[in-house]
Amino acid sequence: MTDRPIPDRLPPLTLPDLTGRRVIVTGASSGIGKATATALAAAGADVVLAVRNLVKGAAVADEITERVPQARLEVEHIELGSLESIASFAERLAGTPVHLLINNAGLSSASSQEVTSDGFDRQIGVNYLGAFALTCRLWPALLAGAGRVVVLGSMMASRAQLPADIGQRPESTVSAYSISKLAAVVFAGELRHRLEIAASPVTAVAAHPGWSQTAIFDTNGPPAPIMWIGKATGAIQSPADGAQPVLLAATAVDPAPYYGPLHRAGASGPAGPVALPPGATEPGVGELLWKRSAELTGCDLRP
Repeated sequence: MTDRPIPDRLPPLTLPDLTGRRVIVTGASSGIGKATATALAAAGADVVLAVRNLVKGAAVADEITERVPQARLEVEHIELGSLESIASFAERLAGTPVHLLINNAGLSSASSQEVTSDGFDRQIGVNYLGAFALTCRLWPALLAGAGRVVVLGSMMASRAQLPADIGQRPESTVSAYSISKLAAVVFAGELRHRLEIAASPVTAVAAHPGWSQTAIFDTNGPPAPIMWIGKATGAIQSPADGAQPVLLAATAVDPAPYYGPLHRAGASGPAGPVALPPGATEPGVGELLWKRSAELTGCDLRP
């Protein structure tokens, strides 16, 4: 899928001046994260590339700097499948306000037997519980920066229902991925709700990139004929185009709860507000997810 890059089809978003704003983008070494970090650096932000592989992260930093000579970048290691690594990352960045946290990093596992170092299903652990724990650990810095938290969902979130216990192991990798992404959207909504009640200066938004050309499905993606149809019909878009809902969620003055592409059933096209997945609107689902997530991660975020 990634050997023949899909060209950008959408005009670039016009972002506000982000000079002096400190931004963290997880999973910034490829795909949507890389495209998001590049656009934010071009808008003047000080961008922390939070990556698993420091060598790859440094190479991406060099690539961004070639495109954006004035870019101000840091490369920091984080493994979102490790609560210890998340805590260490947050401790290293604790001294400076964070104005924007983009919980972008995600993966799609080829085996339902894969687990994180803490024993969670690997996809749920990285795609959701890691984002919950990171947001929690960075909370003092986000509060100091009157920041915004952006959490990435997926089109697949609409196919899922949250289990009673987010810590239980799903039956399949497809189910685990869908659940992890629905949980991310539910978390963003519950955080937004709690922030509004607390009259907090911090905001929370969710976004999904539609069907974008990234490495996440290289080993566990749709069959080749489906991929061919997606490319031929324009349903698959470039990482830069897929990053537009994320950038809109990150910078909109009065953000909607959820952003995504507006064409081809949410697969591609210009970004705008979209409906939440059905599983994210069930009464009480956010409170239950929050309680169990705090128990599993050992970090209870209190806005």
